[in-house]
Amino acid sequence: MRRWLVLVKLALIGGAVALAVEHRTDLAGTAATQALRRAGFPDAAVTVSELSAEQTRALVRLDRQGTVAGTLTLHHPLDALREGRIERLDLTDARLRIDVAKDGGLSIAGHPLADTAGAAGKGGPAGDGALAIPIDAIQFGDTAVTLATPRGTAVGTLRLTMTRDGAIHRGQAALTAPAKGLSVLTHWTGAGTIAETVGTLTAKARLTWDGTALKAQGDLLLADLAGRFGPVSASGINGVLSLPSLFPPVVAPGQTLAVKLLDVGLPLTDGTLRFGYGTKGRLNVEHAEWHWAGGVLRADPFAIDPAAPRGTVTLRAERVHLGPMLEMVAVDGLEASGTVSGSLPVRIEADSVHLDNGLLEADAPGTLRYDPENPPGFLKGEEGSPTALLMGALTDFRYDTLSATMEGQAGGELAVGIAIRGSNPAFYDGYPVALNLKVSGALDRILRQSLDTYRIPETVRDRMTEFQRKNP
Repeated sequence: MRRWLVLVKLALIGGAVALAVEHRTDLAGTAATQALRRAGFPDAAVTVSELSAEQTRALVRLDRQGTVAGTLTLHHPLDALREGRIERLDLTDARLRIDVAKDGGLSIAGHPLADTAGAAGKGGPAGDGALAIPIDAIQFGDTAVTLATPRGTAVGTLRLTMTRDGAIHRGQAALTAPAKGLSVLTHWTGAGTIAETVGTLTAKARLTWDGTALKAQGDLLLADLAGRFGPVSASGINGVLSLPSLFPPVVAPGQTLAVKLLDVGLPLTDGTLRFGYGTKGRLNVEHAEWHWAGGVLRADPFAIDPAAPRGTVTLRAERVHLGPMLEMVAVDGLEASGTVSGSLPVRIEADSVHLDNGLLEADAPGTLRYDPENPPGFLKGEEGSPTALLMGALTDFRYDTLSATMEGQAGGELAVGIAIRGSNPAFYDGYPVALNLKVSGALDRILRQSLDTYRIPETVRDRMTEFQRKNP
């Protein structure tokens, strides 16, 4: 009987201890929940699963829907607690939703990331006199991040580490996201015309948090980015941009990107852009250059507002080779020598792009030969007919002057008018001949075919490789 009484007593004591531990974690969860609600998160909930002298682990939810939640582990050795601090905070299996207001302000679960002037009198920490315990280090594992703006949502994966330096936390973060969310990020720029984006964006940021405001700067890697930017489309965009500010975004002057294709009515390939983007919301292009057919196309420096893209960009063609251009057309029996230069004014409107009064002219005399084994039917004619005379002149035509005019709209046909003056030594003893031809659409096809040989420039590739190697 005595043995049974002892067993019953031990069972009662064990049950009491277990109940006390359970109540202690419940009480801790309740206290933490109330503290978060007083701090400005009215729907917060905390469930403590571990509570010891050295460590506390809990499932934390800051909003009713669970869009801001994760497993929180606090490392608090007794010596750290005696000094009034927490050694480290780890967040795992986390979800983080950041809401962006119309004025660009950031908030998490309804709580602004920067204190407002009236926070002390509105139930915030200052108003309640709550005691904040400093945390020496903060670490986020792979965190699923959602950025919600009035234009939609973007998603990504975040890793973050921060350490305390007095009253300030400094740290590093890495964010990887699909480029399809890029149009959402334009909320800060006001450029709501970015669409159809693909590719990958990776940001490595340096962060500073003083308890009231978050400051961030860093680098952004663009890998095979493509999309429509207002009436302009681009693809194969690669490079690393330096941003002295992420909120709002500011791109430092002199940043370089490689661009496989930029279609501004005249499709441009194999290019590099050097530019910056300031707080005034204007994209300042210092240098834009495309290598094509042995020559170069350059843009005069220009500035444009992404929110209202309008203006004229003048492209300068320098010594573009006729031979490689015509080889891409793949017309049997057609070949040429010489180079052309000139200007191609590109007019950008709100929803369209136009090529106005483009003019290319031969830099020096050259040759144009068209002598196919089987001429197309419309170029066949009886001896002495105008068609036969034209074919006779083109078998070995030596031009003195050559000019081409170009007009057209992006997405439509490009009309090209060609005027040639010269002679064929074997055609009527070199009698001078003037030819005027009109074609459409060919130049667009020629430019697009040159994409097959595109390579990212070494200087841009080196920066991308360096970005991958270094820490945030």
